[in-house]
Amino acid sequence: MVDCFDRIAVQITELALEPVRLLQQRAMLESVSLRTPSNGRRYLITIAKRYPNGDTATPGYTWLVEEIAPGGDTLPVASRSQTSPGEFITDPEDAYWSAVDALCTMQKSGDVLPTQEES
Repeated sequence: MVDCFDRIAVQITELALEPVRLLQQRAMLESVSLRTPSNGRRYLITIAKRYPNGDTATPGYTWLVEEIAPGGDTLPVASRSQTSPGEFITDPEDAYWSAVDALCTMQKSGDVLPTQEES
């Protein structure tokens, strides 16, 4: 039974990472955003391609995590985290996993605001 759940988790992760990987493959694609539920909340993880050393240089990637409403709108007082200013990650998939790690850290440290039901 666990093996089945593990396979499903891997397949879901692969589906989620597909648009992130396309950032590296498609020159015209500048960013991708993924909505992810977490503990009853929803977050938008955005991975963006940037060219800090000019358009002909290798791109770098940044990430942003922000809490969103169920309809997809950004909350007025939302929890947010992002790459440090001037920091660029060389691989879009690494940027995604950095964003996921930041989201986990936000939740563990209590930076995530309580929902209306919890307050």
